[in-house]
Amino acid sequence: MNEKKHAGRQKNDADLKRRGAKIGDQLRQLYEEVAREDVPDDFLKLLEEAEKKLPRKPSSSDE
Repeated sequence: MNEKKHAGRQKNDADLKRRGAKIGDQLRQLYEEVAREDVPDDFLKLLEEAEKKLPRKPSSSDE
């Protein structure tokens, strides 16, 4: 009986690893697709406006 439980647990572990690997592959694929997308112009404009509002740090050439 103990051997059956052990074999069942090993099968479960293997199934979990397989499912985890599949989910990981799908997440990587989704990330790659999103990373390849262009940044919307509205978002770029928003970033530029936010950057203008940041205090400027003097660079070494300013001193």
